[in-house]
Amino acid sequence: MNQGSLADVDTEAVMRSDAPRAPASYVNYFELGQNPFEFLIDLGQYYPSGNEGVGAIGIHTRLVLTPPYAKMLSELLARSVQEHERENGSIVQIGQDSSPFDIVLSSLGDFEERARALRAPRPPSDSAPGDDAGRKSPSSNDR
Repeated sequence: MNQGSLADVDTEAVMRSDAPRAPASYVNYFELGQNPFEFLIDLGQYYPSGNEGVGAIGIHTRLVLTPPYAKMLSELLARSVQEHERENGSIVQIGQDSSPFDIVLSSLGDFEERARALRAPRPPSDSAPGDDAGRKSPSSNDR
C-alpha cells in the first residue's frame, strides 16, 4: 500500500516513530460542511435496523481543516482512489437505492482470491534502497 503525506515527508521515517498509533475507526458515514475559514468533516458509522431505510448514525470523529489542507487532502484522496482502482479494479458507486448490505457484498468481489495472493510467500525483492517497492505496508496489527 502506497501512502501519501501532506508535506511529502519521508513516510518511512514517520512510521518508525516510537509514538503509539492512533486507534483505527471504521467509517461508513460522513457529513461535510465548510465556511470561509475551515472545512468540517464528521465521520461516523451507520447502523441499519431491521426496518428498510431506518437506522442509527453515530458520529465518532470531527476533522477540521483549513481550506489549503482540505484541498491537499482532496487531491491525495483522489490519487489514492485512482491507484486503488488501477490495482484492484473499479470501485462500485453507492447510489440512493443501494442498501448497506448490497454495498458490502458488491465491494467484496474477488476478495478471497486477493487475500490468498497477499498471504502467499513472496520472493525477496531486488528493489533499490529508497524504492517504494520494498516499503512495508501497514497491516491491521499496526493500527
